[in-house]
Amino acid sequence: MTKLKYALGIIICVIIASCSVVKDSGNSGSNKGERPSLDELCAKYSSDKCHQAHNFIHFYDRLLSPQRDSVKRFFEIGILNGASHLMWRDFFPQAEIFGIDLKDYSIQAEKDGINTFVADQSSRIDLQRFINKFGGNFDVILDDGGHAMDHQQVSFGFLFQFLKPGGYYIIEDVHTSLPVYYPDPDFKVNETGSNTTLLMIEWYIRSSKMVSEYLTKEEMAYLEKNIESIELTYRTTRLHSTMCIIQKKFEE
Repeated sequence: MTKLKYALGIIICVIIASCSVVKDSGNSGSNKGERPSLDELCAKYSSDKCHQAHNFIHFYDRLLSPQRDSVKRFFEIGILNGASHLMWRDFFPQAEIFGIDLKDYSIQAEKDGINTFVADQSSRIDLQRFINKFGGNFDVILDDGGHAMDHQQVSFGFLFQFLKPGGYYIIEDVHTSLPVYYPDPDFKVNETGSNTTLLMIEWYIRSSKMVSEYLTKEEMAYLEKNIESIELTYRTTRLHSTMCIIQKKFEE
């Protein structure tokens, strides 16, 4: 009887030990499979989209996280140090990442897996050259370029046609339309403020009419026909951070 109790005790200990190993193994596997969040990648690359600056990342997390594995083509205007392009590259595992800038970043970008092109975003000729080389059908186009009124509006008017149905066109730093906070003449706000990107967006929200001195009649008509929704956001940061998220209709 004593031997039987001893044998049963050994069997029970072995079962408990086996269960512990299986449990520990399962936990380590789930941790290993976790992907970095957009917040974590933003901090890793020190983008000004992070919480300590414009805090646009809050809106991007809500908007883009559900599409993390479906976005195939992501195009951001403005490269600078390439921080946000690297962030998008790491966040969207299936996506090609594109960027344009007045400066040539091709040597560094090619090493990092980013497609870049030298272009002036206020030039339709340059933008068409970019499209000729890389094509369109973008899931997301994000303008974080020169922030001048003609830059923002020409790019928006010309590039919206190359956004896929249901895709998003995002204009960052719309606060440059407010000279009380951003008086830099390089942003090209006229004396009355009638040419600002912010006014163009507000007027469309009020009237469903797109009015801009920088757009062609054809571009304005296309926008009026194909905009699904507009979300204008303002954050009470020291930078008065303002951005606009425009979704294209799912069928043209």
